[in-house]
Amino acid sequence: MHNTKFKKFLGLISLFLMLSMIACQSDKPGKTAIKSKDFTNQLAAGADRETIAKYLIDVRKNAGVTRALALHYPNLTEDEAYRIQMTMLSMLGEQGERLAGWKMGGARVTDPKAPFHPVYGFMLASGECSSGGTVSSTRFVNGSPLVEAEVGFVLKKDLPGPKVTREQVIAAIDSVGGFSELISIRINDAQGGTKATLPQFIADGLSNGGFIQPRHKYAFSTVDLSDVKAQVVINGEVKAIGDSSGFAFVDAILYLANSLLKYGRHLRAGDVIITGSVLEPPSAKAGDRVEIKFSTFEPLRITFK
Repeated sequence: MHNTKFKKFLGLISLFLMLSMIACQSDKPGKTAIKSKDFTNQLAAGADRETIAKYLIDVRKNAGVTRALALHYPNLTEDEAYRIQMTMLSMLGEQGERLAGWKMGGARVTDPKAPFHPVYGFMLASGECSSGGTVSSTRFVNGSPLVEAEVGFVLKKDLPGPKVTREQVIAAIDSVGGFSELISIRINDAQGGTKATLPQFIADGLSNGGFIQPRHKYAFSTVDLSDVKAQVVINGEVKAIGDSSGFAFVDAILYLANSLLKYGRHLRAGDVIITGSVLEPPSAKAGDRVEIKFSTFEPLRITFK
């Protein structure tokens, strides 16, 4: 049992390191004059799940930061983290928000011998940004979103778990394209740094701050996803490059489909699923013109104000 848990940890460590690394970027001085509000003192120890979820919604809506999970819930489990996240989603639904789909991490296979165990968070329709449009940087922590390049999928059929097959996943995919997730690191460690635990990130929805959907997508059967190259260009300068090598896209969606029922959810027709950044995302700020280029898909463009 202990060996299995250790392998599971190894399978997630690359995702955790990326979260830590990209969070560090937002700590560098001189990036922006905006300083996000610290909500740490607004959550006490011993709060119930609903109270924590409501609190995390407040932090999210105000583009704030918090050390409260690290201070009061250092041993938060992955299961409880997902239950908090799903409670948030239900509360947001009651407030009029609409689920657009799901973001994933850990879909790149770094150790074939380790159990495949990606993680996921919800995405809201209100977080969708239009390619070619303008987005306010104040929506993101410290006014400085991190810009990812991802392969994304749109479903044409429901996939109610927990016994979905790989063949059913393939049959349910309507289209595929190049997407971008905009990351907003709200969760800090106890010292105010960037090394919160993975369950703490999961409870918050894996730092999702929004996403950019392409205008044009492609039939799944017509695209070779084994070598999708991407780069993020900011103000004409290439800031990051990467590729899709090692990503298990279908297996990631399969895992998601068969995991959600435990938390009262399932994949639905129309859901967008983005499967993790193929590069280490750079940060952007107000005034930046950003282009996300793909070798296989049309580029995405966004301007931050």
